[in-house]
Amino acid sequence: MQLLATKRESSQLLTHPDLDLGRYAGLWHEYARLPNGYQAGCIGEVTAEYIPRDDGVMGVRFRCMNPDCEILSAEGEVRPSRRFEPQDSSKLEIRFNSDWLSAPSSVWRDHWVLYVDPDYRHAMIGTPDRRCLWMLGRDPVPDRLALQHMLRYAAQLGFSVNRVLRTGETG
Repeated sequence: MQLLATKRESSQLLTHPDLDLGRYAGLWHEYARLPNGYQAGCIGEVTAEYIPRDDGVMGVRFRCMNPDCEILSAEGEVRPSRRFEPQDSSKLEIRFNSDWLSAPSSVWRDHWVLYVDPDYRHAMIGTPDRRCLWMLGRDPVPDRLALQHMLRYAAQLGFSVNRVLRTGETG
């Protein structure tokens, strides 16, 4: 698996070149993440499903389990960021209609696609400030080799991979 990205911005964070949002759509399972405040109550299986819409925005359904074994879910939307000209399909913004996932529903947050393998089986999402990072896959059971490659690549991009939690770990 070769990890390459070619786009640079002033933050020097590379994004995935020429992301195909149609192929990116669908169900993703979280394999690992940097700890973040809005997922503090999530343990066990975590999923995000991206659903294409006719208006160019994608719906997103987020699900996880809390320590009381209750399923938490939130719906939201993802769109290409409006802060960049020309638009970059890898620089996305996300917002949720649920306050338990952090900011009020009117706030769009960065959701940059940093890596997707050629078959769209594994992906890495992050924020330009390098505070948030998610490693995803299409299969519920993580592909250890793919996860190792993504961890190495995230380290090259400047993320604190020594803090990464495998899904199911708390922190």
